[in-house]
Amino acid sequence: MTTSAIDTELHAQVLAHLSAAGVADSDRQAADFLRRVQTGRENTPPDNDAMLWGRTSVALGMSLAIEQREIVARQLIAILRRIREPHRRTWAPGDDLPSPPPAKMADLDGDVWLHQANAGNGCYRMSAKDRRRTAGSSHDYEGVELWPFLLYAEGPFTEVAPAR
Repeated sequence: MTTSAIDTELHAQVLAHLSAAGVADSDRQAADFLRRVQTGRENTPPDNDAMLWGRTSVALGMSLAIEQREIVARQLIAILRRIREPHRRTWAPGDDLPSPPPAKMADLDGDVWLHQANAGNGCYRMSAKDRRRTAGSSHDYEGVELWPFLLYAEGPFTEVAPAR
């Protein structure tokens, strides 16, 4: 799929999602999101959509309540990831835990989370490498987190293929 075709599909899906979410200026918001994606293509490392999410969340500020805009922004990033990488599964806030659950997945920042089957279905723990890297942050990721929390707080998540 060409970049132009990807952009056309992305705009259509984002516009539909924003309209369904009740965003009054969904046409403008969809066009602005597409411009942010296009601008960020050259400046954003792969698997890290945090900056795009932050800018999108702020841009939705006048259109949605704060708790809704952060979720809708995460859902828009999931739409982008699904179009950008159709060969990988991606989940956004509100999505159900698939069966079987992904063994390994990357969050909005590209941090890797591993399924903890021994703790229960849908329980995840951040990889040791990423826990060490984020040790000084305000979040406590030492323990196991549940699927719905992860989607709302750290999503979207994209499945990471196992190493061969």
